[in-house]
Amino acid sequence: MDKALETIKARIIEKHQGDKKQLEVIFSPEKRLLVEAPAGYGKTHTMVSRIAFMIASSQIPSPKRLLALTFSVNAAYKIKKDVSRNIPAILEGIGKEINIKDKSYVSNYHGFCRTILKKYGQKLHPALLNLDSLQSIDDGDPSNLMQTFKGLSLQDAELLSEFNISVKNIQGSKLNEKIDEYNNIVITEFLPKGAIPYNAILTLVIKLFQNYPNILTFYQNYYTTILVDEFQDTNILSYWLLHFLIIEKTNVILLGDSLQRIYGFIGAIPNLLSKAETKFKLKVIKLDKNYRFASNPNMLQLDKIIRQNALTPFLNPDSLNSKIEFSVYEDQSIESLEVVQASLNTLKTEPAASLAILVKQRGPNINFIIDTFTHNKILFFYGLFTDEDASYISFNRKCLFEFIELIKVNKRVTKKLGKKHVLKVHKIFKDDDTALIKALFELLDVFWLRIFIDYTFLSDEDRSNLIKDTFEHNGLKQYMEFLDSKIIISTVHAAKGLEWDYVILPDMEQDLFPNWIGFCKNCKSTADCNLIVDKNNESQFLDELSVFYVAVTRARKKVSFTASKTQLTRNNPWQKNVSCFMKLPGIEYV
Repeated sequence: MDKALETIKARIIEKHQGDKKQLEVIFSPEKRLLVEAPAGYGKTHTMVSRIAFMIASSQIPSPKRLLALTFSVNAAYKIKKDVSRNIPAILEGIGKEINIKDKSYVSNYHGFCRTILKKYGQKLHPALLNLDSLQSIDDGDPSNLMQTFKGLSLQDAELLSEFNISVKNIQGSKLNEKIDEYNNIVITEFLPKGAIPYNAILTLVIKLFQNYPNILTFYQNYYTTILVDEFQDTNILSYWLLHFLIIEKTNVILLGDSLQRIYGFIGAIPNLLSKAETKFKLKVIKLDKNYRFASNPNMLQLDKIIRQNALTPFLNPDSLNSKIEFSVYEDQSIESLEVVQASLNTLKTEPAASLAILVKQRGPNINFIIDTFTHNKILFFYGLFTDEDASYISFNRKCLFEFIELIKVNKRVTKKLGKKHVLKVHKIFKDDDTALIKALFELLDVFWLRIFIDYTFLSDEDRSNLIKDTFEHNGLKQYMEFLDSKIIISTVHAAKGLEWDYVILPDMEQDLFPNWIGFCKNCKSTADCNLIVDKNNESQFLDELSVFYVAVTRARKKVSFTASKTQLTRNNPWQKNVSCFMKLPGIEYV
């Protein structure tokens, strides 16, 4: 090993303070790694050092030869920022310095495919030359498609909708059978009219790779290393894309955590980490130190208990123990008052703290809590968004449309353009004063503010892509962490990837968490909720446990739980059991 590389290695060892598993990942001679990285275990820190060492040791011949992909827009640009800021410092003084134009390509799957279509899409249709000007459309509703695109047949509209459903339901054979027909409809019916469906960004690249092998060969040879973060959230079209790009000589680094797969309802493939391990011949390394809760033994034990129950449901072979704050009240009105009071007490004790109240879904019980905050004139942010919420999707779509219209005139992304954009969107929703729309405008303002704080290192084109990708992926919710509001009320799904000092999980009751649709309606233990997990319900149990784990790990300092003996329903209050998650072995109440 030459002296420069020894210097880099010593620098990295010091940086990681002897964490054996992190260092094993960073210095591994294996060409292909699967890194299992739970929340708070130093995944990003490890990933950045691995990339730096591979560049220093010439495993990556140039930073531009690394392709880094991830599921969410926000995660992609956070990685881009970390790579841009930290790798040059690690490599300083060894002749491997990276200038601003010589950075690795970091994006989400759609962003990467957009880049390919901009370069080569005209081979499929000339409209793809101006991909940035094409309007992204929702292809899930046949009647809406036919109303918007006159002349589109019912048969074609239904095929697009069925294709979209097949992506969400992970129906590989059906997708394989219909993908050519889907692409042909996009090319003949939508591109000439200045529109492109969301899934087509990926399917058209797959078509390019199939029809023009020289383009595929270029990318296979150009990217010597492919890294994928949040791998557990990958859907079937994105997985197909990886199959095309990864060849025998490709270095592969996949990072993920199967217990954070909470997007199954929109197509995240189950058991993907184990499937990829076999498919791509990966060496598995599991990070084993929780830094988020390192000085918080109670939260550390709770994290371990949940993870252990993913392996051995409702068993406690390691005799783990965690004392949690769990309060059960007579009814929802008392619970709501106590949640409000607990929030105020926390912020009175620690005024600089941040706090989130997280629920599985909207409904009368969380609405009661919201009404209690409102009645007592206590400010909070309304963040009950879901990825399938029509109003939330529509707002993001309108933001995307107005932004694309603006950059047709001026491609420079400036603060002035941001103000124009917000005004245009305000005009569209001027008659809508619902809590959801008001909240979304707060997020839109914060989003534009962060563009010029966090992403000053990006070119105008990259900033433009970030903005489009955010709206296209319904990503405004990811900016809740930058709000001034001290109290956030949100769904767990909207909160994924975000953190607060304190988290309260109310409504820890049967049919709410886990919920009726996801688990309880088919459960045989509804009489007492003393759950027995078997092969018939294990998959559904793990899906619900994953959401619970993500909710708990949004807290930096402490998570507390509440429940009511009676639960509000559409008809009358019903007596309900405490959630089975509150009965995980090792959990004790204080």
